[in-house]
Amino acid sequence: MSRISIFYYRSKLNSGGPDRKGIMKYLIFSILILLGTQSLFAQNNSAAHRYLIYKDGKYGFIDQQGKEVIPPKFEKCTAFQEGFARFQSKGKWGFIDVDGRVVVPAKYDDAMDFSEGVAPVRKGRLWGYVNARDSLVIPLVYTQALLFKEGVAPVQMVRRFAFFWINRGYGYINHQNQIVIPPRYSYAYSFSDSVAAVNYTKKLLYVFPLYVKREFINHKGEPVITTSYQGLTTFSEGMARFQKDHMIGFIDKTGKVVIEPQFQNAFQFSEGLAAVKLGNKWGFINKKGKIAIPTEYEYVLSFSDSLAPVKKDGHWFYINHLGETAIQGSFEHCMPFKDGLANVLINGKSAYIDKQGQVIWQSK
Repeated sequence: MSRISIFYYRSKLNSGGPDRKGIMKYLIFSILILLGTQSLFAQNNSAAHRYLIYKDGKYGFIDQQGKEVIPPKFEKCTAFQEGFARFQSKGKWGFIDVDGRVVVPAKYDDAMDFSEGVAPVRKGRLWGYVNARDSLVIPLVYTQALLFKEGVAPVQMVRRFAFFWINRGYGYINHQNQIVIPPRYSYAYSFSDSVAAVNYTKKLLYVFPLYVKREFINHKGEPVITTSYQGLTTFSEGMARFQKDHMIGFIDKTGKVVIEPQFQNAFQFSEGLAAVKLGNKWGFINKKGKIAIPTEYEYVLSFSDSLAPVKKDGHWFYINHLGETAIQGSFEHCMPFKDGLANVLINGKSAYIDKQGQVIWQSK
């Protein structure tokens, strides 16, 4: 989804024009929103909705009524996840709560979002995990650490030998920092739908990569899907994309091909539908592979909050699951809805609209 947005803006920027500066600002802003969560719609905290805004060169947050509840004062900030958002100050990263209070001071060189009560953080080259009380609950001992999902997290383990670091590969740890799946992968992804994608890299003389093979494992580390297909994604709603002969199809959690590769591109399933590209046009399919919404759009993004942004005849708007126009507007671009609001671009300015299409906040 983010890749489509980036391609869209790149073409607009290359074409020049008076909206170049505004589009560039919106592109950066949209990327920060997307970086706020590994999955754009994975936010679990719904007690206090906060929406990222950019004003006078700083980032802050509004509530669902468009009121500024956290004044724009951060040089960088990402969307809230589990009630906490990352912020940057003087090149370092920390976390704030939904009231704007600093719960983890900006002291880390890098950080990811909270998931299952902890967040990966980095100092120097090593990663660990911090909680919302600013306690380093898992020490800085890994060269890469990803989000906890389903009770475990993929980490890259190393062993120090004299002045050298020896890479042991990726494995999985639990919240007690115990190794539950040994490090034997060249890369590993967080669990989703009870399985995780892992990569094996075949090397010549243990140095030169020859090819990468991906498979899916269960929580015991046992392979449940082994395939030669390329371009495999993680599972979403029980389905994963794969690529064969430059075409995209879908497999289920047994590895069975349930939708034959026939699309030039496709997104993962969301709310029972997946965006697909046939020829030069986009539409949506159901889980049987049938066209549910005709492929008649120039671009589309995935469904969220029962609506999807689509572009047709140069204009962006929103449709429902039946393909009916739900919000018609003169938008230069639209982002998916999240918790009742969506970020849109109007006359080169970032704005938020509600599900009735009313603008509740717009940048000056």
